[in-house]
Amino acid sequence: MGRDVRDKAVAPCLKVEGVSKSFRVNRHRVKALERISFEVRTGEALGILGPSGCGKTTLLNIIAGFLPHDEGRVLMHQQPVTRPGPERGVVFQEDALFPWLTVAENVGFGLRNGHGKGDRKGKVERMLGLVGLEGYGRYLPRAISGGMKQRVALARVLVLGPAALLMDEPFAALDAQTRADMHALLISLQRRLRQTVVFVTHDLEEAVKLADRVLVMEKSPGRLRQEFAVELPRPRDLDSPEFLDIKRSIYGSLCGCGGDLPADS
Repeated sequence: MGRDVRDKAVAPCLKVEGVSKSFRVNRHRVKALERISFEVRTGEALGILGPSGCGKTTLLNIIAGFLPHDEGRVLMHQQPVTRPGPERGVVFQEDALFPWLTVAENVGFGLRNGHGKGDRKGKVERMLGLVGLEGYGRYLPRAISGGMKQRVALARVLVLGPAALLMDEPFAALDAQTRADMHALLISLQRRLRQTVVFVTHDLEEAVKLADRVLVMEKSPGRLRQEFAVELPRPRDLDSPEFLDIKRSIYGSLCGCGGDLPADS
């Protein structure tokens, strides 16, 4: 996805510097994240991979501005992130569509202020075309499939033109074929729109398939364990020796083992 992010001269879009976060559980403070630092270059797709409970979603919510952090800082285009902002669009695990609004109304919901009716309609129609939902604008969410709902959720964010797209395991609930279709859609959209993408996942293959770099996290507390560059051309051949080698290396980091992939991976 995106431009050649191996060029170190490309300016960072996001910087996370020494971020720590803890929560109060009963009478104790439990540290969820400990001194997380990384940067994301403009146009890069960064995958954050780790087991359940490692703080992936907490980290994404801090980047989105939904949660405050205890230590460190998050910068977006060199400006501190202290609250949600339109330059950071978020796609959640659940589509969170308004069931009483049509597909087109859901996509255009964030355009109600500051856009004329004709301008709003044109932007919505273009975005529906980009996500493959031409002709579905008048449908209610209950009348479309789960995969189509996720396309609507993605379109609702992208129509606002955010510089960075933050995604919290948005394809986890989809069946294998629909998930593969959504992967292809995301790759196509990111190549066309040139947006920075940060996504969290526990799916090893998804991380290697979509990301330019993969950050591996460990838990108790959540820390960054290792970083892997995925310098493979797209579309990626999931059965190629190069793809499998990267999967093997990342799996070894995740499990702390020699990297032999399980039979069903």
